[in-house]
Amino acid sequence: MLKNVHLKNLALIKESEFDYNSGLNIMTGETGSGKSIIIGAINIALGEKANKSMIRSGADHALVELQFINHDESVSNALKDLDISPDGDNILITRKITPDSSISKINGETVTLANLRKITSLLVDVHGQHEHQSLLDPSKHLEILDEFAGVSGKELKDKIKSELDHYKEMRKEYLSYNLDEESLVREIELLNHERNEIESANLSEGEDDRLEEEYKRLSSSEQILKALSRAENDIDDEASGVLTRIQDALKYLEEVLPYDEALKETKSMMTDIDSIAKDLSGTLSHYIDSHQFDGERYSEIRSRLDVINHLKSRYGNTISEILAHSEDVSAQLEKYANYSASKEALSVKLKSSARELNLLSASLSEVRKEAAKKLEPLIISNLKDLNFADIRFSVDFKKTEKITANGFDRVEFLISANPGEALAPLVKVASGGELSRIMLAIKASFADIDQIPTLIFDEIDTGISGFTAQKVAEKLGYLSRGHQIVCITHLPQIAAMADHHFQIHKSVEDGSTISGIEELSREQMTEEIARLVGGAEISAAALMNARELKDSA
Repeated sequence: MLKNVHLKNLALIKESEFDYNSGLNIMTGETGSGKSIIIGAINIALGEKANKSMIRSGADHALVELQFINHDESVSNALKDLDISPDGDNILITRKITPDSSISKINGETVTLANLRKITSLLVDVHGQHEHQSLLDPSKHLEILDEFAGVSGKELKDKIKSELDHYKEMRKEYLSYNLDEESLVREIELLNHERNEIESANLSEGEDDRLEEEYKRLSSSEQILKALSRAENDIDDEASGVLTRIQDALKYLEEVLPYDEALKETKSMMTDIDSIAKDLSGTLSHYIDSHQFDGERYSEIRSRLDVINHLKSRYGNTISEILAHSEDVSAQLEKYANYSASKEALSVKLKSSARELNLLSASLSEVRKEAAKKLEPLIISNLKDLNFADIRFSVDFKKTEKITANGFDRVEFLISANPGEALAPLVKVASGGELSRIMLAIKASFADIDQIPTLIFDEIDTGISGFTAQKVAEKLGYLSRGHQIVCITHLPQIAAMADHHFQIHKSVEDGSTISGIEELSREQMTEEIARLVGGAEISAAALMNARELKDSA
């Protein structure tokens, strides 16, 4: 159930907070008072696209918060799947809108719009003018019928989708068997050449990297050895090398050592330097002796790299890709080895899959037809309750040329609202007011199976008045027995049915226009109904009429 709505900096709304309750929650207000803003804000919190133009002038952000009370285990499980921690029975949906972005959160956890819609679709069902108009699209009729059919229909649709995916994969493979005998021979020759070329190279993973490194070192060996030879000469040259100079320095120190004992530490340091220089000279000499340029190895590596790079130019950028290509070639050759037999076997599998799809689609069609037999009288009964006196309603089935994930049914709702008129598609006979009542009749028909706890109706009273409005009010009251209903209306008959009545009003504060919302008391409800009956001037007759409507409700 939707418990609390908190709005801040949204268009005409500076800040407003109010609580909805169980039963029928009615919202009324003058044209332009901000009713559409409230429904728009709720839709934004539920995951609709947020427009920065909704941010109140002068504010840097807008905020919508919806608090739900949840007792449905399926909703709790959906939250767990998204790693969202529960807060008892509370679910807090937050949407913050800035000029550059919007941030959505559930119980403090940031979520994507897709995941936000996944959760809110289990909590609220919003019906506005767009939803009524969607009834003109027959694909919506199939969706409605499948929802009524329930679990058995869903299980069959899942099987059809799985089998259809399998069929499409097999058909794609079957279409690849498109070679004549001459082309097949050429293709096998080409593939054998490719496989032999790769296999004869006897490649190993990482071989190219190791050879490139060794090739680079060998290519630079002359420069390296020349530099190291110079360094060794500077250390070990008999005439002017570092070792000769250090040994001369040691000789000078030994001559004066008897005169100052403090020079012993200096001599020790000099001796260490002499030892390090000798070790360094030996290390350089060993490297030079063991790394002489190997022309034969250089030529061998260069030839091997030429082979590898040639294969890379044809079959892949890495040795891994080349080896993978070889495996693909082997698989293709295996396929071509029994080309005709394989193609025939695949053809048999395709036909079997097509038969299975037809059987599953036929079973789904039967489930739908059984559901339609139950749904038709329910909708007719509810339409009669909504002042369609001589209504006829039928679910028409046609078979599509191709099977889709929905099977082979094309479903369309047909209606006749007047005696003597033939059944016809909704798009040809239903007005805007009739569409809203048909949608309400459908929702009433689903009342016992619909698991979504909160239903929001915007513009449910489009194009209706008088006795029909009274019937719509009664149907909303019926729906509110099993669901929380939130409804915006302009009609006194519907407003009178309210368990809880909210008035949206507009005022001017500090030179700015501000919309607000408040829950009305019993007496205030009567006054608001009287305003809907009689306009701005509330007469005694209008008040009496309002009280009668309220008492009747």
